[in-house]
Formats: sequence, structure tokens, C-alpha cells
Amino acid sequence: METPRCLKSLLAFAGSIGLALACPQNIVSSRTLKVPNSPPPGRQIVDGNYQSYSIEYSYMQDFAGNNSHPNEFSARMLQNLKDISGAYPMIRVGGTTMNKVVYDANQSEAVILTFVNPTDDQPSRMTIGPSWIESFHQFPEGTQYIYGLSFYDPHDPLIQGRNGVDETVAEAKLAYDGLGDSLYAFEIGNEVDFWPCSVKPCNWTVEQYVPQWNEYANAVQAAVGDYGPIFQGGVFAPPEGVGYNETPFWNVENAVKFGMNHTKAKTLCDHEYMGVNCPGYGPVPTIERNLLNRTQMTSLVYNHDYLGNATAGLGMKYVIGETNSIACQGTPGVSDVFAEALWSVDYIMYLASLKVDRVHFHMGTPYRYSPWQPIDYLNKTAQVKPLYYGNLMTARAFAGGNKQVEVLVNETLFGAYAVYDAGKGQGKCGGGATPESVVVTNMAMWNSTQPEGQRPYTKVQLPVEFSHGKVRRLTSPGVDVAENITFAGQWVDDQGYIHGDEVLEDVQDSSVDVGAGEAVLISI
Repeated sequence: METPRCLKSLLAFAGSIGLALACPQNIVSSRTLKVPNSPPPGRQIVDGNYQSYSIEYSYMQDFAGNNSHPNEFSARMLQNLKDISGAYPMIRVGGTTMNKVVYDANQSEAVILTFVNPTDDQPSRMTIGPSWIESFHQFPEGTQYIYGLSFYDPHDPLIQGRNGVDETVAEAKLAYDGLGDSLYAFEIGNEVDFWPCSVKPCNWTVEQYVPQWNEYANAVQAAVGDYGPIFQGGVFAPPEGVGYNETPFWNVENAVKFGMNHTKAKTLCDHEYMGVNCPGYGPVPTIERNLLNRTQMTSLVYNHDYLGNATAGLGMKYVIGETNSIACQGTPGVSDVFAEALWSVDYIMYLASLKVDRVHFHMGTPYRYSPWQPIDYLNKTAQVKPLYYGNLMTARAFAGGNKQVEVLVNETLFGAYAVYDAGKGQGKCGGGATPESVVVTNMAMWNSTQPEGQRPYTKVQLPVEFSHGKVRRLTSPGVDVAENITFAGQWVDDQGYIHGDEVLEDVQDSSVDVGAGEAVLISI
């Protein structure tokens, strides 16, 4: 007997959480999806590790551990994604604290962090020793790294009289010698476009910055003996002023214009967040305004769409090298609940349809938006967080790599995407891209305090080729909670193990029902 859709997706988990679940009856709207036979010409091809990670520099040892105490929890979290997608996420180690690091070749400790207040999100200063590099050998073999280098002025007081270029070179040699083939690229300085009127004079511009960056890059290349493009250039905060302008705004297009070229930079990157939770930045971000609002997301992504196309025309790939929900380490009740997982799926799928080559979700030990907390901290044990469930879903959507994405529905509270196999293995005659799956995101608010039986559903009518498709559902009791989240009926414990049998729902009458605050992946 065929099992009803809702029972197949939810009852696998219901017993463990004590919920009484019933099939949805509250169909309030419908959508008919038309899936083109192939994506538009020139659509980028994405790999299984399209969705990757960025770890705050100061917390790399927390996430990875060292030779005597490897962090097996983090390693399993990465392995889960590799098992699903076929590729390990690329790890960028950087962020604000890479601007606060000093390398001490005589320091026996791997890292020493100095905090103004013990509960601060970030240290005010950090020093690393040679054993720091042990952490980069704890993640599964095959993991690649983007390594952040400092960008101090020649006489910055933090380095106590040492030369800034020499400091950058010493850090680069430590990483280059220690990481070997696992080193993908270096970054030099983090979000230096915030430095005018603080670290730098108020009139410091991108035109002045690029020659200084080239000086440091030249010194690193000479020191390590590698004169190829070994840098990820830019590393700017969310971009502004794209396109023609008389004032040279801080973005990668202008950085290239002033001399950051492909002989040094293999990729160019900017950062992005959906809002800011810092003092003096206006109202506190909310789920409805900042996360489950596709108009907000697409308006911010417009700049990256422009820059991805602009840099592609120069033969250079464009990356969002650091991103997450809300800047300043997230907002409680927004960044650490299911809403972030749902947002992340829609965000990644949309970016994959553009010329954004890869996306790195940022994380740190105490950060609200992290996909997992790697160690016991602030009276909380190491734990999986909601974002990781969204990462599992996008890993499944891009499994095997060689994928292309087309936007099917682009509304404020509703998104749909077609995922194509780009033609690999289509026979000796080649063949073009073929539809493989559809992702639907229903961004309508649904809180855990509302009666489950009243949850509104949208009936999504699928093309005939999906009539025998299988559905994997990302769901929870509400977008406002962090517990009882499942993807395809499975959940992850706080040791990184996936539990439960995978639940694949059947497409019913060429349609699938998607509840408010849910996402589904429908595969042929």
C-alpha cells in the first residue's frame, strides 16, 4: 500500500519527539511549474562543494583540534557533506581576527587569544606559533584551504616594530610549507574597505590600496617560490557602487581596474549578509524582514550578479568568500533557528543560477549563525545548529557536481529552481543538460506556536517527467525554533551522526504539497 506523503516524511521522526502528526488538509494556493528542457546558454556549472565554509581565524583550533585532540565532531560534519555531495567543502580561514594575528616562531602554544571581556565574540589580539598549522591536518584528507594573511602597515604597533611585509611573508611561509597541496589560495587582509578613517586615513581609496596589495603579494610569491595566481583577491565587505561611477567604490571590479590581475589572483571575492546586528546600525534584524524575504535577498545579490558577470568577462572567477544571515555574528532568535536553514537553501540556489563560483558560510565558536558549535562553550555542549540542515539539502541538490540551476519562480515568499545535469556521461554524442531535480522554498512565516493542523500548504504542480519523482522534505515545527528539524526524515546528533532512515516521499498526481516554512527537493 502506498504510504501517504505526510506520513512518509514526518512519522519517521515523530515517535522520538512525541508529536501527533496528520496529513495536511489546508491547501491555500497552487503553482504550476514549467521546467525548460535546458538552462540558458552560458549558465555556470557548479560543483558538489559549491556551498563551502569560512571559519573565523581565531577559532580554527576549536573547529579542527590538533594532533593530540582532533575534533572528530567537526570532521564528521564535513564527512557527511562529502558522502552526500561527493566533495568536501572548501574551508576559508579568515575573518576579522586575521587582521589581529601575530606570528611568533618561538611560541610553544599553537594559539594565544587575548579578550577584552571573556564573553566577547572575538579576541582583541592573537598570537600563533608553529604548531598552529596542526589544526589544518585534522579535517578529512582532500579538504582544501583558503588561508588568511595579515596586512599590516610597515610600522603597525600590533607587530611591535616588525615590518608589516615581513610579518605577512612569515605567515605565508608557515602555511605554504605546512599545507602543501591542500592550500588553494591566500587572502591578504580582511574587509580593508572598512579601514578608511580607522586603520587608514579617511582619503585611503581602492586605487591606493591595490599597489600596496600587489607589493605584499609579490613578496609572498617570491618567498614561497610560487609565481602563479595563488591569491583570492578583494576580500571586501558587501559591495556597493557597482557599474560606472566617477568615484572608485570599493569592489572587485575597481580593484581589477587598478591592477589586481589574474597573474596573482585566481579568484576575486566580496562578502555578504542579509542584515547587521551591530550597535548603531538601525533596528534589530527579524526573520520576516531579513531572512524570509526573497525581495530583500535578491536586492542584495544584485551587486554580486553584476560583479560576477563583470569579472567573468576578465577571465576571473567571482566568489562570495564570507556570508551568513546577519552580520556581527548573528541575531538570537533569527540566526539560530530554522528560518536560517530555510533561507540558506533559497539563497544558495539563487546564487548558483548566477556567475558566483562558490559561497562560503562563515562560522565561529560562539557565533549565533554557525552551522555547528565545535566545542563546549558558554555552558552549552558542542551541538548541531539549524543552518547545517540547509547545508545538507543543498549538498544533495548538487550531489556529484556538474550541475546548472535555473530560477523558475521568483516571488517575495516563494521560490522554485530547476537543477540540471550539465551533460557529463550523456553518451559518446555528448548531449546537453537535462533536468534532474526541482527545489521549492516556501518562505511564508509559520511559528511553532500555531496549530499544526492550520499550517497552510501550496500545491505545486510538476511537469510530467517528475510524475514518478521522489521528494526530500526540509521541515520543522516552525521557523522560530531550533529543535525537531529533519531533512528527508533524518536528523543529526551532537556527535555529528545522521540518524533515521532516509524518507523519500512519492510525488502524488504529479504534484507535491509544500507547507509554509518548508522546502522540498524533488528528484527524477
